[in-house]
Amino acid sequence: MSMSQSSGGVNLPPGVSVSPGRETVQQGPTGQAIQGMTFTLTLTNGAQTSVFVPYNIMSNTQLVAEMFAQRVAAINTVAGLGG
Repeated sequence: MSMSQSSGGVNLPPGVSVSPGRETVQQGPTGQAIQGMTFTLTLTNGAQTSVFVPYNIMSNTQLVAEMFAQRVAAINTVAGLGG
């Protein structure tokens, strides 16, 4: 899935792709199990990162898109430190 625009109309960084994702469970801050999916994002520079999306927010596509965009922006900022 290209991230230039999602089905909800949210614009995201061009050229970033998202893997289909895989189901997983992560531990929450108080030790509870949180079910969700981990998605791999591939940036235009070839860097890859994973983002965990809990099922309880999965239907909020705007929030998920923002999570993805924030991760991409952070990685691009760090990559830019090298000059």
